[in-house]
Amino acid sequence: MDRTFSEVRRLCYAGLDEEALLREAAERTRRAVPLDHYCMHTNDPSSGLVTRGVLSGAEYAEMARLALERVQFEDDVTPFGWMVTRRLAAVSLSESTGGTPERALRYREIMAPLGIEHELRGVFALDGELWGSVTAMREAASPDFDTREVAFFRRIAPHLAAGLKAAALRSHALTEPDGDDSPGILVLDRGGRVVQHTGAAERWLGELGTLGPRWREGDGQPSAVSSMIGALRRSFEQDTNREGSSIPRLLVRASSGRWLALHGAWSEPGRASEMMVVIEVAGPREVAWLKTSAYGLTKREREVVDLIVRGTSTRQISRALYISEYTVQEHLSNVFEKVGERGRRALVKRLYLDSLF
Repeated sequence: MDRTFSEVRRLCYAGLDEEALLREAAERTRRAVPLDHYCMHTNDPSSGLVTRGVLSGAEYAEMARLALERVQFEDDVTPFGWMVTRRLAAVSLSESTGGTPERALRYREIMAPLGIEHELRGVFALDGELWGSVTAMREAASPDFDTREVAFFRRIAPHLAAGLKAAALRSHALTEPDGDDSPGILVLDRGGRVVQHTGAAERWLGELGTLGPRWREGDGQPSAVSSMIGALRRSFEQDTNREGSSIPRLLVRASSGRWLALHGAWSEPGRASEMMVVIEVAGPREVAWLKTSAYGLTKREREVVDLIVRGTSTRQISRALYISEYTVQEHLSNVFEKVGERGRRALVKRLYLDSLF
């Protein structure tokens, strides 16, 4: 386990992109902790939603779809967000349910029908923000995860979080953009089948993952879209006032290296008969939030930066945040050091004007 831990930790700082890091880490982990099946995820730190999944086998794609559209919103046994809040990096299903896994929705609807008996969940989080997660599984003929194996996942979790966080600031080998950044629009029925879509939508979907031949029927859609479908269904169940309901959104990195924003809404608030998903290039403020998170700025430092962008003076920031001018300058100094820039103009340019790639 120590040797495998060292290998996984090295991978986290080797400059890999998110998908390659998760795939390599999972395969290395299997040498020390046998796994029958696994799913490693990237998560959008701003919403917590799963944006990409790395599966141990393509035959479990339908299981992954159910997990994305239902389980991550409806299962109240150790949801990923709950684990982050309690700083619980990894836990087995048997431990969290007191030996009665039937309490978990995912066990009843996914695991048991597939002959999967044991599960371990882990979250890759830093400073209260979720960058990735893992679901590791074993079939009934295999032993449950023991305390040493759970401890191993807890050891690698912060390093994988750091690796995914760093990947958000690195560039991919890109082709030149073709200049067509028009938003794409998907219209789906309540079963997740595509009713209508624009050409731009199909192009953006192709950048989010390989589309299956039946993607219009709901099979083989990118993980980010499945998460958005689940979030929309959840919002419909929770909000009776469609006009006042919140709009689900998430950020995800495309294969081109650009960050895309997905926004969801119900097309007809009165009947809620169709779902709409808009896919577009993320705007400066959305990307800036991700950058400040990836650079490790604290909540107070982000508040200072947000006011700087508006052209606010040190004295005005002091009054707005009820802190001394000296403290404002101290926060600014920390921000400059973390971002690697000196001066407010250069800082704003790096966070809001420069592309993330």
